[in-house]
Amino acid sequence: MLHLIPRPLKAEELSGKCRLPEAVAVNSPFEEWSLSAFSERIKRPLTDGEWLTVTKDPALPEEEYRLHIRPEGITVTASSETGVIRALTTAAELCEEDLFPCCLIEDEPKYAHRGLHFDCSRHYFPVEEVKRVIEEISLCKMNVLHWHLTDDQGWRIESKKYPLLHETSGKWYTHDEIRDIVEFARLRGIEVVPEIDMPGHMTALLAAYPQYSCTGEKVSVGKRSGIYPIILCGGNEEIFPFLEEILCEVIPLFPSERFHIGGDEAPKSRWKKCPKCAVKMKELGLTAYEDLQGTFTARINDILKKHGKTAVCWHETLKAKNCPENIQIQHWTPMCAKQTKAYADEKKGKWIYSNTLGTYLDYPHSVTSLKKIYHTQPIFDKVSYAGDENLLGFECCIWTEHVPDRERLETRVFPRAQALAEAAWSGAGDYEDFRCRLKKTMQHSLHRDIFYTPEDWWDPRGFAAFKEAFRYFVTMNRALFAK
Repeated sequence: MLHLIPRPLKAEELSGKCRLPEAVAVNSPFEEWSLSAFSERIKRPLTDGEWLTVTKDPALPEEEYRLHIRPEGITVTASSETGVIRALTTAAELCEEDLFPCCLIEDEPKYAHRGLHFDCSRHYFPVEEVKRVIEEISLCKMNVLHWHLTDDQGWRIESKKYPLLHETSGKWYTHDEIRDIVEFARLRGIEVVPEIDMPGHMTALLAAYPQYSCTGEKVSVGKRSGIYPIILCGGNEEIFPFLEEILCEVIPLFPSERFHIGGDEAPKSRWKKCPKCAVKMKELGLTAYEDLQGTFTARINDILKKHGKTAVCWHETLKAKNCPENIQIQHWTPMCAKQTKAYADEKKGKWIYSNTLGTYLDYPHSVTSLKKIYHTQPIFDKVSYAGDENLLGFECCIWTEHVPDRERLETRVFPRAQALAEAAWSGAGDYEDFRCRLKKTMQHSLHRDIFYTPEDWWDPRGFAAFKEAFRYFVTMNRALFAK
């Protein structure tokens, strides 16, 4: 049995083994960088030759591949560097003690977007940990790291033009560190989509530059979780050139065609008392404050479009009647299911599924078990949208308000990320078969540097599970209402 996560579309085991040589002789028409992660994983240098033969078939979709392992060597067929990376990731997972099982695999993903949202604002994680997470999700063929870099509790992107942004927050990633992480991800077939959440979740920015709130009052970087009432002013025209200068600094660091601008949890209480917001509402003929946010979103979207970027927003953005139509929407809570459904049905808009209780990894296993994530489905009004042509795919999320260190992070994310990865790549199958393959995968040398949740807590039940869930929600609620 081939113990692979995710499960390949077609796999045939053949007789015999293939031994890994001391140096891998390669013949490939693709860019050499597509082989670098494989070389690192098998700990072998690359030379010219034909032990590993890579051929190009332009008719294949970008991520589809064919992998044929014979006693004398390996053949890969793909149409792109990404397809080569996926094939060689499978090969690396099959290699144990320098031996590959002979096999023939044909494989391709069900969904184009298979991601992990990683919050490094609430708690900062060092470069080596970000890379460790990227490596682990790339091994299960996820292809997106949605990197949440700013929030109430911290601005983690160095700004050379506005250094108070990162200096006020205390820890940050330099431009060189960001470039290094993005390149590390690229070599593993991972697209890094940055997020700067706006107009809400902006306390860290306002702690440095308070003049961009409605009142200009002095605030401190957030120390608790929850929704903060002070947000960017919806009527201050000076905000847009300021934000454009910030975006012009950040955009070149990320080659992705997408840029996430948040849009969630933006309370309008200050806007309703703000003279500038009132003037702007009257000027635009608006009667709803959600539409003032729609105008804000459209302005930021126009800035991104000038730089060839597509905006991605959390689905609260859809509450605005004037929400831009050319954005991608990320669905996360049943409270906005109506809006997401309408966006998919009526606007034919592109969207990503990240429903809270089906994909949120900051929740403990007693709330969101491995099995629950494995079988998660996008359902609105009791109708499955798994086959919707505008559904880009699935993304699991790790928010880090209550995730302060590496071990807590990794045991929250893994192996539940593998469950979502299989659901998004091949579709959920037999859960017991998945568990069996997962146990074997975790023993592979490629995964030995990761803290996994122990098997006996993947699907907890009984009083111990109740106790964990109760403690989690008590802690979360205390933090929400702390001063």
